[in-house]
Amino acid sequence: MKPKVEMADLYEICGQPKLVSLQAGEFLFREGDPAQAPYVVLKGILRIISGAVFYETVRSGGIVGEMAIINTGYPRSAAVIASTHAELLEIDTVHFLELLRKRPEFSLTVMRVMSRRLRVMNQRYRPNPASGSPFFKSRRPIGTPVRSFQSAETSEAEAEYEER
Repeated sequence: MKPKVEMADLYEICGQPKLVSLQAGEFLFREGDPAQAPYVVLKGILRIISGAVFYETVRSGGIVGEMAIINTGYPRSAAVIASTHAELLEIDTVHFLELLRKRPEFSLTVMRVMSRRLRVMNQRYRPNPASGSPFFKSRRPIGTPVRSFQSAETSEAEAEYEER
């Protein structure tokens, strides 16, 4: 079951958030666009895509663009396009943070959405154990620091991410 946002909480805390209406085939935002706000889907069906890769279908009660506020300063990591006529509520930073503060269950909803999406991506792009990947040859012995198993390439990528 995909987590859904409680609309009563949203209206109680945000008042009347900006309503965004999309026609089928219209983009809410594109990959690389400046990221300013997340959205809650009121009605319709949207697809999250990156290039020709389809990530997910989002329906009423779903959230898109949440990384805009959680990971500020980065562009959109994917595009969102309407499959059908769709209506969404745009949540500005102030109200998003207030929702997190006043409704801890909303925080859990956002974390569950992000966690589920990460798990799906991990499963989708995980190397095949039969491919001979060194990540499947042995498990890290209990008590061994995780850092000792990171390649120089991984450490450099993490360092670059932290610098941003």
